[in-house]
Amino acid sequence: MKTKLLPLMLLAGIALSGCGTADTAADSFVRVENGQFLLNDKPYYFIGTNFWYGPILGSQGPDGDRGRLARELDALRDRGVTNLRVLVGADGEEGVPCKIEPILQTAPGEYDDALLDGLDYFMREAARRDMKVVLYLTNSWEWSGGYSQYLM
Repeated sequence: MKTKLLPLMLLAGIALSGCGTADTAADSFVRVENGQFLLNDKPYYFIGTNFWYGPILGSQGPDGDRGRLARELDALRDRGVTNLRVLVGADGEEGVPCKIEPILQTAPGEYDDALLDGLDYFMREAARRDMKVVLYLTNSWEWSGGYSQYLM
């Protein structure tokens, strides 16, 4: 009986060992309660700005400039900005006048890995500066590809 119980106890211990960490991870996210933003159960106030091109600067592709990204994030932080609205990636066809390039989705289901790497790098750099990021996938503006990309 003891030999059968020991593996079950070990398995239960391993399964339950991660249960206490869920709250800690959730505490790093801003949430809303009774109309109030909260972070770590305290009121959260912020100054924010649109930084749509952050992942492009973070990429190692032809449009990337990680030095500029660091300088701009530092300048924003030094001015009290703690919240950034960021475009995950531009949509649409390449070569359209007055539209963001490079585009993230080069063909249906195919993504530019350099831009995804740039997004990862950007997120790490923002976190190093204790900045929160609101990611948006698309919007109604044609300059970023817009919803119409998916309606035609």
